Amino acid sequence: MEKSLSEYINESDMLVIGIGSEWDWIKKGIKKDLRYQELRKYCDEEENAWLWPIVEFEYGYYNNDERIDEAYKGLRKLVGQKSYFLVSDLFIQDAFLNGFEEEHCVYPCGNYRYLQSNDPEEELIEVTKSEDFQGIVSRIHMIINERNGILGEEETFYKPFFDGKLLYLNQKREEYSKIKYNERAYLYYWDKYQQYLSSTLGKNLLILELGVSLDYPTVIRWPFEKVTFINKKAHLIRVHEKLFHHTPEIKVKTDSIQMNSVNYILQESEGL
Repeated sequence: MEKSLSEYINESDMLVIGIGSEWDWIKKGIKKDLRYQELRKYCDEEENAWLWPIVEFEYGYYNNDERIDEAYKGLRKLVGQKSYFLVSDLFIQDAFLNGFEEEHCVYPCGNYRYLQSNDPEEELIEVTKSEDFQGIVSRIHMIINERNGILGEEETFYKPFFDGKLLYLNQKREEYSKIKYNERAYLYYWDKYQQYLSSTLGKNLLILELGVSLDYPTVIRWPFEKVTFINKKAHLIRVHEKLFHHTPEIKVKTDSIQMNSVNYILQESEGL
């Protein structure tokens, strides 16, 4: 890359940021924590798959990743006063906790804030409003901390209900493949994001894609490539340990960096 990231940002008029799986500290952390092995095996059974998203919720609620927090803070310092919009295909809305304004972020694949029924037309329910859900989370936490993750021989979990309806975390994920995803939580911000993208045409636009996998390519990867191709003044920086390649059509307008994107931001923001 000819310039530093801060130089590219300083020379831009507007900035679009994509955050992906390399920033998902919950999935990475829970995989390394041996206390969750029995729960993982339990949830591998098809009839118990519904529980794993709640197990991840428990891990995220009671833990954090200081390295990820520092990376978000460093990224926010790099952005400075530039006009920006951040889009992420994660469920963890860490950006809000580390300096990014909610009005300039969108999480179209879900969140850990709300629960939903199987009816996408119904109102979302805050996780704190469901006693059933909170009870399951507390029980998982007890199993992890008091029993070191050991399940009883006849361990059974019951799905959370609210007003007689089954509840699920408001997330678009494999375990919920038969559930109709409720889009209420993000549509307002998605509209703002689309308006923002429209306003970038003809502007010096820097598109920064950080650790985005192919799980949801229609959310970040392909749209980012399309915008880079259409906007003559756009420049794409794609950073990923493995999926760093770009399409030939945008070769001269793209920097592909083979590196962990969290490490990249920590490196580029050092000393700010």
